[in-house]
Amino acid sequence: MKFLHIADLHLGIQVHEFSMLEEQRHVLKQIQELATVHKVDCVLIAGDVYDRSVPGVEAVKLLDQFLSDLPCPVCMIAGNHDSGDRLQFGAAFMQKQGVYVQGTPVKPVFHADFRDRYGKVEVWMLPFVRPETARQWGYSGSSFQEAVDFMLADLPEPGENRRVLVAHQYVVSDRTADLVQADQAVGGIDCIRASSFQGFDYVALGHIHSASRVEERPICYSGSPLKYSFSEASQVKCAVLVELRQKGDLRLTELALEPLHDWREIKGPMQKLISPEVVSKADPMDYIRAILTDDEVYDAVGQLRSVYPNLMRIDFDNARTRSQENILEESVLPQDKSLDALFAAFFEAQYGRAMTEEEQEIIQDLLKKEAEDETH
Repeated sequence: MKFLHIADLHLGIQVHEFSMLEEQRHVLKQIQELATVHKVDCVLIAGDVYDRSVPGVEAVKLLDQFLSDLPCPVCMIAGNHDSGDRLQFGAAFMQKQGVYVQGTPVKPVFHADFRDRYGKVEVWMLPFVRPETARQWGYSGSSFQEAVDFMLADLPEPGENRRVLVAHQYVVSDRTADLVQADQAVGGIDCIRASSFQGFDYVALGHIHSASRVEERPICYSGSPLKYSFSEASQVKCAVLVELRQKGDLRLTELALEPLHDWREIKGPMQKLISPEVVSKADPMDYIRAILTDDEVYDAVGQLRSVYPNLMRIDFDNARTRSQENILEESVLPQDKSLDALFAAFFEAQYGRAMTEEEQEIIQDLLKKEAEDETH
């Protein structure tokens, strides 16, 4: 049996005030074509279907069109960005059309059954689990790990049936779980050990935006189909083709997805970045993060957007920004100096030069006026 595993669509997302709907429409069309070309038996959508719990009308229409155009059944769950109740509205009706939707965790876990020439394949569907959502089924603790284990407990033995799980959690290797769970600053409090998913022939995960495999187990993230952050600029996005033959025979293939417009970073002085020879090296319609090395630039946004219409972000890497980390150090702001001397030291650290006499006079006048106001 062939599955196409995708996740983290985030339909309706806006990034730096740019709508991604056209990008999403473009990549969903590719996914439909891949499902057709590879004769996929079922598409697995592992959560974060929408970017918001209350999606916009256009995002809802896009999902409706996508599901309608797919040539095969679908198993879709809610992620942490989705409203489970809203996502599974009409689920009973859609199930008759071959679209299985599970928005909220239930116990026993919901599953859909499929058959091929090797026998039955069970697709179990576990939407994003929080401790509070598991409590309505009898769980009494506050641990993400324990909540997921509780929801998956007491599943019937698969026997000769092949078993797939669609889930949306932060899953880590057992070897690193203790370290990650201890580091709550990076979200370790909600991480789940890979060993929680023993007994499944394949686990289709969502939640992490890069395609990856957890240990050597058949536990995989497909990643998001599009880049939604400049931290993902170097990633190649994909859908995962899962070929589940007879029990124990699993084959995985990453099928690359091409964006309508790519994401990339450019760095240098303004005049170089907007020069024709630099602009022509790649598609100027790409989503751009520009890192300017100039000390001062007039109308940076206007100049850059004149050649890069999809400029998303501007940062600076110059003498001023490199010195900012030292601004509050004692050597930069000595405590035994007058207020105007402290300001002069701050100004030099911030702008990489000393104040002019005119600037010093302005500051002294302002400080003098402030002192006079305080005495009245």
